[in-house]
Amino acid sequence: MKKYDWLLFDLDNTILNFDKAMDYAFHKTIADYHILKDENHFTIYHKINKACWADLEKGIITQDELRTLRMKRFLIAIDSDVSPIKFSETYHLNLSDKIFFMENAKGLIEKWSKEYPMVLVTNGLKEIQRARLLKSDLGKYFQHIVISDEIGVAKPHARFFDYVFEKINFPQKEKTIIIGDSLSSDIRGGNDYGIHTCWLNLNGKVAPEDNQPTYVIKKLSELQNVVE
Repeated sequence: MKKYDWLLFDLDNTILNFDKAMDYAFHKTIADYHILKDENHFTIYHKINKACWADLEKGIITQDELRTLRMKRFLIAIDSDVSPIKFSETYHLNLSDKIFFMENAKGLIEKWSKEYPMVLVTNGLKEIQRARLLKSDLGKYFQHIVISDEIGVAKPHARFFDYVFEKINFPQKEKTIIIGDSLSSDIRGGNDYGIHTCWLNLNGKVAPEDNQPTYVIKKLSELQNVVE
């Protein structure tokens, strides 16, 4: 008897290596706009981007605001007169220009898709995530793809998980597990919703006492021991 009826997978830094994609897209966009190279630029952007996504998860800003706000703040920080709207559009195109997988991820996802029904659950901008899914050919492995930008609510909010559960006909929560790298969106959201959680802990961090995952793995292949 299978331990789980549904596997919910995060996308970025769980299946696709978003850190590599972001690094590539950022530096390509800087070059596209002929902005003078500075080793501090990526550090500045990364800090601003992280803060903007944290605000999104808290409901302080919307996905539409996120699209240009992070670039507006970055360009102000480096004293550039480049249009944040144009810079954002180019950056978004560059994000889906190349696909980087996490270690063994595509083969593992293909394998598990033959054994379990799976849903892709991602906080992301629809035009970026759809383009990356098309280029990576990942969509065929999932019964449903839920993108926060398309439904108007992001993980960890309960309405995100309500939407997912409606799509999959309200399975037993104890027979459903979310797998992801983010404590604040994947693990917090899953824990609060009452489903099992599997934290892909890539950097040896420690989860807070009030947000303990059901399982912790250091690489995606270890999930096999969790679900079997």
